[in-house]
Amino acid sequence: GKKRVSKSGLQGTALFRELSDAYEENALMRQAAAMVFLFVLVTNTYNFYAHSHFMAPRISNPSIMSLGRSKTGQTVIIDDFREAYWWLRDNTPDDARVLSWWDYGYQITGISDRTTIADGNTWNHEHIATLGKMFASPEEESHAIVRHVADYVLVWTGGGGDDLAKSPHMARIGGSVYKEINPDEFYQDEKGNPSDMMRKSLIYTAVHYRLNPAIPQFKPDTFEEVYTSKNRMVRIYKVLKVSKKSKKFGKEGRGYQAWYNGKELESAYPPALQEILAGKEDFEQLEDFNREGKKDK
Repeated sequence: GKKRVSKSGLQGTALFRELSDAYEENALMRQAAAMVFLFVLVTNTYNFYAHSHFMAPRISNPSIMSLGRSKTGQTVIIDDFREAYWWLRDNTPDDARVLSWWDYGYQITGISDRTTIADGNTWNHEHIATLGKMFASPEEESHAIVRHVADYVLVWTGGGGDDLAKSPHMARIGGSVYKEINPDEFYQDEKGNPSDMMRKSLIYTAVHYRLNPAIPQFKPDTFEEVYTSKNRMVRIYKVLKVSKKSKKFGKEGRGYQAWYNGKELESAYPPALQEILAGKEDFEQLEDFNREGKKDK
């Protein structure tokens, strides 16, 4: 027998026929829609092409060098970072250790050929937190730690994404392990005024030292300015009263030995820092597969 077609099916068929008839009868509208689509496609393709060629030389340029403009509008090369790294290479002992935020570790090692305290492959959160503690702590408290691990301190300045902009992250990471650091008290207000904690920190002093009249001189036997780049984008300080005993301890490869023998990495730090390290609370991350083992101890 004949198949019955439902009412909804008849309505759908009628609607399709109406749309089909409208499509056939409005050739001009179809052509206009096609032209609009083609215009949008060509425009976007050209914009993508132009943007790609605009960005290519900027992305291809070395990341430590950039183009800028002088006050007269002339194009200039901002070369502060390379110059600072070469200064380290040419003016510091071969065994010099450089404290900086971990972002610049590879650059210092590769260009300056100097040992850094951390780099992009430093997975130990507690170690990065110790760096954060050094930078976020008051000058003298920081020096009491830095003198056992570094000979120089390098900071990025000049605004933008400099170390002052990163300093709240330093405090936050430091505070995740060293509970005496309260990151909520480390900030700048909407006018750029630092909180009391930030103003007293090593990182704030190192960025603004001598350039801001409100920043006092370094305390005796703590830090000494030895280099400021042409455009004031990099500053380097010599650590005074470096512990020779701790430096000798660090040359014995204890970090590698601790890792190789499966020991706690605290044993790689100089004995003079053990009291400070004893006050930390290890940060438990989702990928920390040793959490259960730590809890069982």
